[in-house]
Amino acid sequence: MNWARRLGTVALAAALAFGATAPVAEAAAVRWKSSIVDYEAQGKDIKDVLRDFGASQSIPTRIAADVSGTVSGKFHLPPRRFLDTLASSFGFVWYYDGEVLDITTAAELQSTLVKLDSADTGALRDALDRLRISDERFPIVYDSAQGTALVSGPPRYVQMVTNVASRLDNNAAHRSGTQVRVFPLYHAWAHDRTVPIDGQQVTLQGVVAVLNGIYHPRTAKAVDKRGDGEGGRAASGVRRNTPINDVNGNAYNGPYIPPPVPSGAAGKGMFAGLTGQPSPAVAAAVGEPPPPQNASTAPASDDQLPVIVADQRTNSVVIRDTADRMDQYGKLIERLDVKPQLIEIEAHIIEIDDDALHQLGVDWTAHNSHIDVQTGTGTLAQSTYNGTLSQNFGQTTLPGNVLAAATPVGASVAAVLGDAGRYLMARISALQQTKAAKIDASPKVVTLNNIEAVMDNQTQFFVPVSGYTSGDLYSVSTGISLRVLPMVVEEDGRTRIKLDVAIQDGQLTDQTVSNLPVIQNSTINTQAFIEEGQALLIAGYRADSATMGVSGVPGLSKIPLIGALFRTDSRQKSHMERLFLLSPRVISP
Repeated sequence: MNWARRLGTVALAAALAFGATAPVAEAAAVRWKSSIVDYEAQGKDIKDVLRDFGASQSIPTRIAADVSGTVSGKFHLPPRRFLDTLASSFGFVWYYDGEVLDITTAAELQSTLVKLDSADTGALRDALDRLRISDERFPIVYDSAQGTALVSGPPRYVQMVTNVASRLDNNAAHRSGTQVRVFPLYHAWAHDRTVPIDGQQVTLQGVVAVLNGIYHPRTAKAVDKRGDGEGGRAASGVRRNTPINDVNGNAYNGPYIPPPVPSGAAGKGMFAGLTGQPSPAVAAAVGEPPPPQNASTAPASDDQLPVIVADQRTNSVVIRDTADRMDQYGKLIERLDVKPQLIEIEAHIIEIDDDALHQLGVDWTAHNSHIDVQTGTGTLAQSTYNGTLSQNFGQTTLPGNVLAAATPVGASVAAVLGDAGRYLMARISALQQTKAAKIDASPKVVTLNNIEAVMDNQTQFFVPVSGYTSGDLYSVSTGISLRVLPMVVEEDGRTRIKLDVAIQDGQLTDQTVSNLPVIQNSTINTQAFIEEGQALLIAGYRADSATMGVSGVPGLSKIPLIGALFRTDSRQKSHMERLFLLSPRVISP
């Protein structure tokens, strides 16, 4: 190695002494900072010399570890000749890609064969010239008949030529080899659908949105972010109704205008933030446009394959892509376009008197269409088995001399033949005769698998709210809202139904705030797995009510002092337990 370094030093000194330099082909243009390099070195490492040279020209320099040698001498040369003199003396190769000066040894030179399937070699030559990648020191050999190009040179040079050739070939293939195919759907929806649920707009993704989420995840993510602000479920529950006419009697449909802020008060004290944008919840309610998105989240252009769109008229998926990738979409769409199962959901909303519930003593724990296992706190006990599946626990007398079947006490367990839901409803019907129970509603709905069923029984009124330049109407709803999301699970020959249940029960109270009634809301969110034929019973809410009434003889009951003898005051208090009985059933395979 010392001999090689000495040889390099001697060769460099000889070149300087005789003024001889190797003939150099013109390379890519380099913007040199100075026209002449004045440099003096005595036994200095070649790496340090090259770093000093790059720093003096303000060019980042990357030097391979194998470049070695020592430099001695005085230099007064143009930058290009100075670099070529060192390269010929120490056997390294340099290449400038427009940003970084790469210096590697001759042993690191590479050679690769680039194959063009769609583009021609002339287009590659023109592209390299336009991008100023071509270098006459490393000529490229083209074979237009075979569509190939032989590239030799430093690793960075070979990499850049290969990348340009690959991109050029892909673009040519996309322009000349794309196909358009239409995939009709028979069960699923191609486009997104927006459905109102509890006064809010919820977007259900179609097949096109699913495919774009797979092949264009960044674009789909950006669309989801914008959808959360526009059509997504609002977190605050605030929504806008038809605006009230302005002072001139005209309908106001303009944008949201914030109230004026005193001059000089912006950003200080209690006025801080008032001159900014409204909160996201208010902006969504009044119809403000969403904030501008970052440029990086812009939708993909049509040139970025595959292009997937929905044809709402025919409920079809239209895809444009290259021929070699078109076959994969058919199988995927076939898996997504499956026939959904139909599920019937029958709901009973029951109110039963607390005393009657304890008297019946039912605690439903496990039941299906063939056997019903129950425990209870009834009034009669039966500790022996009579040899039949229909156990007889005797009868008990309800208010009004109504006879009903009794249930076992505390820890007893019995088996009852028949459907558990119908068995419970039969006992509730008996209690209805004495007004100890009532069925508020029995809605029944058919929905698709994995599609939410909504059963609402609500009262809605509107509250006017005056704004700065207009007035709006905001709706207030009370009542029962029952949402059930079913999912059929088939495993090991068994069919089960998973229920995602959300119950909201709102009632008006006698209290008021700013002349507006106070609403008492109760919410239940639960999930359960139910065997086919079973029913889900949800309980736990109690409603206390008190009624007062006065009855008497007309005229006489209002006479002072003695009128009390001719009237009767009645006061009645009741404690009701609200039950929700859900019975799902699969009605189509």
